[in-house]
Amino acid sequence: MNNRCFVKSMAQVSCQKPLCDEWFDSPCRYAESYVRAIEPDTKGFILPAEARRMSKILKRTVCTSIDALNKSGIDHPDAIITGTGMGCMENSEKFLIDLSRYGESCLKPTLFMQSTHNTISSLIAIILKCYGYNNTYSHKGISFESALLDAWMQIRSGMIRNALIGAHDEVTPFMRLVMERTHPEYSFISESSMSAMLSSGKDDDSICEVEDVRIFHRPDPAEIASVLTEESDEILILGLNGNELNDRPYAEILARLTFPPAILRYKHIFGENFSSPAISFLAGATILSRGSVPDFMKCNSDDTFPVNIKRITLINHSDSSEWSMIRLKSCCN
Repeated sequence: MNNRCFVKSMAQVSCQKPLCDEWFDSPCRYAESYVRAIEPDTKGFILPAEARRMSKILKRTVCTSIDALNKSGIDHPDAIITGTGMGCMENSEKFLIDLSRYGESCLKPTLFMQSTHNTISSLIAIILKCYGYNNTYSHKGISFESALLDAWMQIRSGMIRNALIGAHDEVTPFMRLVMERTHPEYSFISESSMSAMLSSGKDDDSICEVEDVRIFHRPDPAEIASVLTEESDEILILGLNGNELNDRPYAEILARLTFPPAILRYKHIFGENFSSPAISFLAGATILSRGSVPDFMKCNSDDTFPVNIKRITLINHSDSSEWSMIRLKSCCN
């Protein structure tokens, strides 16, 4: 795999102000344990008649995807690859409620068609009229990393020139109750939608390079620690949330390192859901693009942070069993 993979553009919708990087300078802060995303203005992205028939997650997906495409200057990506942990939960709930109330004789087909996991990626393709490779990964907390790994390998091998990737998850009030009962390691639950354009070509507008993507299944902490080096991994963005059940596995890895990395966090600002790792990807790429780190992300004292930010490594886990490591590199190197 001789080709390289660069991030050309990104867009996000979350509990921070949507479709912008204002979170970097003045983030919204919440005291609640559950906050829904701030909805974007769909004007300019979706026709009003179409928007009325879309659920919240589909509107967010279309807005982030089209915004990322517009910023990249690419009209039709070679591939559309999406990760989602739970898919279109709002429509799924409505469909099941109607099924319970009315049986199988009087159901709305639209709710069923827009409730499957691959609805998200398919809708983007229909709107953009893209008939190339289209795939959806639904692997709980590593759905985004699975989508990214697919795109990264295809771009690096020369099978495609570019790809629109994304991760999208909504958390309805009912899903919030389920997640609190089944995931005691969560601390601050929210929603997120992130889209990014990846390309094999580097230009002046490239944000950063995706240098490495790895997924681990039930690794020993020493296994992950063994692949981290001081040269490549001096800055780590970890999925820390302040809950000991969630943070302990990260501490076990850090305890095995032979060098002191600078540690950053992001979940206290963006919240947590199955697509949270996509937000760490956006945060890491934004830091490399700007060449600075916002103070609210720092876990170490300032004197431990490198002066020149060349690389950032993202490490996240799902249920302490599925782990991912993504290495991002500045385009200035």
